[in-house]
Amino acid sequence: MKKIFIVGCPRSGTTLLQSLLASHPDIVSFPETHLFSRTIHISPFVRFFTVYGSKHLRELNKIMEELGLPSDESLMNHQMIYRTRKWAEMLLQKLDEIGQYYAENHEEYLLEKTPRHLHYVDFIHNADPEACFIHLIRNGEDVVASLSEATGNHPEKWSGNRSIDKSVFWWNRSIKLSRRYIGKPKNVHVRYENLLEDPSGVLQYICKFIGIEYHENMVHDYHHTASSLINKEESWKSKNTKRVLNTSKKFKNLPEKQQEKVLRGLVDFDYEQIDISNY
Repeated sequence: MKKIFIVGCPRSGTTLLQSLLASHPDIVSFPETHLFSRTIHISPFVRFFTVYGSKHLRELNKIMEELGLPSDESLMNHQMIYRTRKWAEMLLQKLDEIGQYYAENHEEYLLEKTPRHLHYVDFIHNADPEACFIHLIRNGEDVVASLSEATGNHPEKWSGNRSIDKSVFWWNRSIKLSRRYIGKPKNVHVRYENLLEDPSGVLQYICKFIGIEYHENMVHDYHHTASSLINKEESWKSKNTKRVLNTSKKFKNLPEKQQEKVLRGLVDFDYEQIDISNY
């Protein structure tokens, strides 16, 4: 299947974009897989020296089971040792299996959305040169406020609470990574704010990038599609099952001193360069 990846900083609206695109009749999608982020080190330097064996295969099998696929005993009995490139090919093969499992109408495109896979864009592209990447960019202050709130309310699901400082660090790191791919082949950047203001326009822009026809039902049906993409424990994503698109006021609700701290800590980013209203 032809692969599309949605990447970006967590709490940037990636679930909303996934729900909209997954409502296209030619696209199949599913909950976040974390295939790469859970089995491959985030550091390219460490990856170079890593070999993949039974520990990684067990984690891969666990991911497949969490997504509802039957346990693959052949994985557990596999004796091969993989270098990083071969492991990437294995993961892409498993991603195809996940796509086929969730497919209902022989969809041609597979949409994978794990924001953290932003750290693996080059890695994935080297293994699959035809893979496309959609970078969703949201105003930094809104991401920080949302990320801090979500992790504070559900620390067990986020590996701990993210303070304002740590949330700023996450956004800064993500935006620096995404910025490297502006204008690069197979990469497109869109603003979350544009998506809220003009969902049809943004989706037409993305469909043109992918090479598929735009369908009106993407805007009308996304809130129904969202429920199949969200795990039960991901309550912070539940607003995507509602039909109303609105902006967050979380940043404005922060104490003034925290607002100032966030704005001082965020790296500069020229949002205008990816604003589709300029095209």
